[in-house]
Amino acid sequence: MGYFTQEDHDWFQKVKENPNKYKIVIDNDCISVDTVEDDSMNVYTFSSFYEFIHALLNDMGINAEYC
Repeated sequence: MGYFTQEDHDWFQKVKENPNKYKIVIDNDCISVDTVEDDSMNVYTFSSFYEFIHALLNDMGINAEYC
């Protein structure tokens, strides 16, 4: 895959604009957006996991490829 969906982009923006409300959680099998509140709740799971770093670099405009 190597690229994010529009929904992924939208959630990145929401997390960036609302750091007191959302956080990105990196688990051993997914990367998700959770609420910051005490009862931390998962609100979104990114479409890419194994390809996340590749997709992130591509999204930033950096030429990246697998070897």
